[in-house]
Amino acid sequence: MNLKEQFLIERNDLKQGKRPYETAAFIIFAIMLLQQLAYWGLHLFRFIKNGWMSTNLPSTPGFVIRIITLDNTSWLYVILGILGLALWYGIIFVLVFDYCNRKGYAKWVWTTLILFGPATIILIPTYLLYAIYVFRPYVFRFIRRGVDEYKMFNGNYRFGEDKEEPAHEQVQKTE
Repeated sequence: MNLKEQFLIERNDLKQGKRPYETAAFIIFAIMLLQQLAYWGLHLFRFIKNGWMSTNLPSTPGFVIRIITLDNTSWLYVILGILGLALWYGIIFVLVFDYCNRKGYAKWVWTTLILFGPATIILIPTYLLYAIYVFRPYVFRFIRRGVDEYKMFNGNYRFGEDKEEPAHEQVQKTE
C-alpha cells in the first residue's frame, strides 16, 4: 500500500467519527505541527538574516535545543539540530504512532500527547505513562505473579533475618 492509499484510509477513519477523541487529537496534532513548522521557518529566516538561531521554539525537545545552543551562530549546529528534530519525529513515528496503529491503540492521542503534551502529568513523564500503558499486560502479569506467590507463602516459615535475636540485658549501675 502506497502513501496515498494509507492517507485516504486514515482520512476516512478520522471522518467516520468512530473515535471522536482520535479526531480531536489529530486536529490538535495538526495545529501544533503547523505551529512548530512555522516557528522553525521564522527562526531559520531570522538566522539567515541575523546570523544567530534562537532556541526559544515551542515544543522542541531539549536535546535539539542543546545541540543548537552549542553554537547558535553556526550552520553546522543548526543543521544538526534540524536533523535531530527529524530523528525525534522518526523515533516517535516508529515507537508510538506505528506501534499503536499495529496494536489498535489510540495512535493520534498518544502521538500528540508525547510530542506536544505537557512534559509531565502529575510529575510523571508522558513517555513513561505511554510505556506503562503499552506494557500493561506484562506489568499486571508480573504483579499478579507476585500476589499469587504471596498467597501461597507459608506464614509459619521464618527467614533467617526474621528470627529473633537474643535480647542483651544491660546492667544498670545504681549508686
